Amino acid sequence: MLKMRFPGGLRKAFTLSYDDANYDDMRLMELMDEYGVKGTFNVSSGIYRDEGTEPDGGWPRLTRSEAEKSYITHGVEIAVHGLEHRNFTQLTEAELNYEIAADRASLELQYGRVVRGAAYPYGSYNDASVEALKRNGIKYCRTVETREDFAMPEDWLRLKATCHHNHGGIMELAKKFLAEDSDEPRMFYLWGHTAEFRRDGNWDVVEGILKFMSSHSDKIWFAANIDICEYHLAYKALEYSTSPQSRMVYNPTAKEIWLCERSWSGEKLFSVKPGETVKF
Repeated sequence: MLKMRFPGGLRKAFTLSYDDANYDDMRLMELMDEYGVKGTFNVSSGIYRDEGTEPDGGWPRLTRSEAEKSYITHGVEIAVHGLEHRNFTQLTEAELNYEIAADRASLELQYGRVVRGAAYPYGSYNDASVEALKRNGIKYCRTVETREDFAMPEDWLRLKATCHHNHGGIMELAKKFLAEDSDEPRMFYLWGHTAEFRRDGNWDVVEGILKFMSSHSDKIWFAANIDICEYHLAYKALEYSTSPQSRMVYNPTAKEIWLCERSWSGEKLFSVKPGETVKF
């Protein structure tokens, strides 16, 4: 049986996701660059901090100009977080569509890229929220629920993270992630708000995790949320020949997908390029 591998044949991926366009996102992005980590920032584009004001208080947001300059400079993924950060489960259908579509349109204009991801404001969602995201072209949406494991998501529109950065055993989880010898692909997904580092004075926690993961860069694919999501969906879109004698796989997607075949004689790694059919 063929198993998915990440680009280059890697078994593990690491990503992070931070909400609300907090002023302290800038410091996190500097750390991400230092350690070669990729990630996603979820932005409510209707409620930036006013231009010309200071980032005072415990939960300061970026101004629009600060956000545009910083997120573009660091090359991070930008994702929907609701235009004005309203609870998706308390809105009419029209309001819900507006929160998603208007935020997506605004972010695309500001950052010059097609936005395909999201995180639920307040972590609140229901079936209507999921359907609205689908209608508006969103591929994944992160909840605030955590699973404390590393399995690939079963439902990308009800995405659960591995843990929040304030998880008491976060370093133990990270070590378990690196040590786990599974034949299945594994993802460590970290989430939070950078304003929490300001409030709690624990920047050392996230820097420690980034440094630890970076020290194992030969084993980990560092990617934004959308990169992992679209890769996984492309893997699931592969098509296989019917007969066990023919043993062919066809890639109808635009992404090169890496696969692993295990047998009594060992492990065989190979990739299937876009539009290619490979015998294995």
